[in-house]
Order: sequence, then C-alpha cells, then structure tokens
Amino acid sequence: MAFLIPDNTISMGGVLVNYYPLTVHNPRKIAMPGKMTKSVIGVTIHNTDAIKAASGTTMAEQYTRATVNGNMNSVRVHYYVDSVGAWQNLPLTWQGWHAADGSGNGNTRTIAIECIMSGKGTADDKAAEDNAARIAAELLKTYGLTIDNLYTHTHWLNVRDGHKGTVDQLNVMKHPYKCCPLYIIPHWQEFKAKVAAYMGAAAKPAEPEQQDFKPVQFLVKIVDDDLNIRSGAGTEFQVVGKVYKGYVFTIIETKNAKDGGLWGRLKSGAGWINIGDGYCKKV
Repeated sequence: MAFLIPDNTISMGGVLVNYYPLTVHNPRKIAMPGKMTKSVIGVTIHNTDAIKAASGTTMAEQYTRATVNGNMNSVRVHYYVDSVGAWQNLPLTWQGWHAADGSGNGNTRTIAIECIMSGKGTADDKAAEDNAARIAAELLKTYGLTIDNLYTHTHWLNVRDGHKGTVDQLNVMKHPYKCCPLYIIPHWQEFKAKVAAYMGAAAKPAEPEQQDFKPVQFLVKIVDDDLNIRSGAGTEFQVVGKVYKGYVFTIIETKNAKDGGLWGRLKSGAGWINIGDGYCKKV
C-alpha cells in the first residue's frame, strides 16, 4: 500500500497530528471497537517499539498503515506518536482496544496514546515522549480533566485484577502480564510533571495579518527536511511548529511575503508555510 494521505492535519500543543480515521478508511473491514457510550475519564499512555521508517514517511504513519492492513491484530488506539508528529486512528468519540481490560474503563472511557520509542534514550525517544506529553496535556484540558486523570496501561491491568492503591500506585505497580509504557514508567513522575507543565503553559500563537489573502485550495508536498510553520506569512512571524519532508498538506490561502517568498496557509489552522520551490511541491 502507498503511504497514507491524512484527511486533515491539526496542531495539538505544537505537535502536528494527521487525522486518518479507521472509521472511514477500512478497506479490509477490520473489526472496530464501537462508539463510546460514557464520558471520557482520562488519557492512557502506552509504549510501542521503534521501527525502521521507510524513506518519505514516519513510524507513526507506518503503524497506522499496519493497522489498516490488518497487521496490528486487535489493537486499536487513538494516537500513534513519534519524534516527528502523530497519526490519529480513531475519532475521540470511539472506544479503543488498548488496555486489555475488556469492557472496563481503560478501553471504553480513556483516550489511548501509543508513544513509539526504542528505549535507548536517543534524541528521537526524547522527542517522541515530549510529543506524547504535549498531546496528553491538550486532551486533558479539552475534557476538563486533571493530571490525576493520566494513566498507564499497567494501571488498567491492576484495576482489572482487583489490585488496590492510589492512581499513581496502580500506574507503576508491577504486573505479571505487562509493564507499559515500558520506557516511561521508570520516570513516570517526571513525565507527569511535563504533562502538567504543558497543561498550564500552552500559549496561543499570534494571529496572522488578515489582508491581501488570495483564497485557493490545493495540495503541497513538503520537500524541505523540516520546514517552519509561522503564525503569519513571512519569516518575521513567530515559529509555531514544523512540517517534515514527505508530508502532504492542503493550502487554502496564499500571500506574497515582504521577503519575496510565496506563503500558504494550512487548512488545519496551524499557521503558514513557505510554499516556494525548494520547500514544497504542488501535487
């Protein structure tokens, strides 16, 4: 199968999230968990192992593609997150199959984040963990939850088996079936502190100028290794994120910047990118 093209791309806490819902893209008719019938009570963090990403794509895209192909068995999660960004596989109104607790609260009432790491403490590992923390913070804020609504996969295994303790005791308590997120549990309090900091520190990007825009709609493929997203059309505006080589985005407005470059506004609302030769290619 060719690399996936997301339906939409948004920024969550500065992380680019590609939306590719299995509820829409399911050519092999893989089994699906169903819609949530109760309110969301938290975010569950997992680890899955790093894989070698093919040129032009990312590990999160490949995990999503493996799910669509039926190669992830019965696992269904909301987000796969790597050092580059994230891919969202399920609408947030759908349950997941990730907590191994059947119809318990883990599967049916929490949003699942699979953080893709090697466990070797590499720069990619640290970036993936940071991206997962940023997305978790945005989700907790969206649902009006607190840092105490952040869970590990192991937490739900301990609840399933009747173990007693506080939320954090159950989050890190050893379980014979699985220790997950394997690479984050050893510093769980540090990870929680990072999520809490992002919950309180998220800043809204500056609004771009609202003049001289040319309404359009077309696709561009990023050819630069890492291209800045800015809050307005031009290098004088604040950097609010990045896009990476091989990703495809929808441009809905263009503007000639003061520096002479041609800039395009991302449909996701994340900001503006330079769409000139050497940065992007129209597709």
